[in-house]
Amino acid sequence: MVKRFACALLLGLAGASPSYAQAEDIPFADGTIRIEENADYEKVITYDGNEIARDYMVFFDRIANVSGTDVALISVGPGGNACGANTLMVWKDDNGDLQTDKLSGDCGWPAPAVSDYRIVFVPWVGPGEELPVKSWTPEDGFSTAGTLRFAPEPETVWADLAADPAVHPLDYFSNEAFLAQATAALGDELEEYATGLRVASEMEEIGDGLFSGTGCVPHNCGGADSLLVVDFNQKAAWFAQMRGTEVVHWPDLAAWPPAARDAAKRLGEF
Repeated sequence: MVKRFACALLLGLAGASPSYAQAEDIPFADGTIRIEENADYEKVITYDGNEIARDYMVFFDRIANVSGTDVALISVGPGGNACGANTLMVWKDDNGDLQTDKLSGDCGWPAPAVSDYRIVFVPWVGPGEELPVKSWTPEDGFSTAGTLRFAPEPETVWADLAADPAVHPLDYFSNEAFLAQATAALGDELEEYATGLRVASEMEEIGDGLFSGTGCVPHNCGGADSLLVVDFNQKAAWFAQMRGTEVVHWPDLAAWPPAARDAAKRLGEF
């Protein structure tokens, strides 16, 4: 009986041992890149046993030849809401020394577009934003290739939005007529307000021709959430966002109709 219990205990302890994802080995530049999970569930990247990076979300992308140099591309990021992963470039220089490079920042990195001579990172641009397009080569590193500015679809009107209103709130800003009204109401606050809609579900109908949606900033849900209310009958929109301990409204809350005021309570009482 005691022996049977001891065997059962050992089997139970064995079953409770941590289970890590299987290590991935990638032959590269006369060596081996390894991606292996540790006890803290981090994915550790090594080259021939030497660590080069680590994070919670790591995926090998590909090996590309850029300007005659083999470059390993590895997606590396913390995971979480709407942040995706950064691209880690790994290569050997003319002296045979291993080098790495990546874009700066902690969220919102663009995916790489690889050509024979360079890698280009084209960002996703939101309402009110103007962002650089970055180019990278093994010889010169990063440089600015150009600038992208958010723009709506030309000649789109309210009727285009009304045909399919149950979409992501940020999709509304691609409508030229809507963006004109949003820009007039929000002014210089447009970019910050729109960032508060990055993580959001589709707009919901809350009344006759009245739609509402809320969203939040990636990795900061509950801290700077934004609300959008749209009335297709009036071709009008109202905007609100958490700012610290207050909720800011555009236009002033006194100008909001009752149904829109009720929707605004989704950001808290006022």
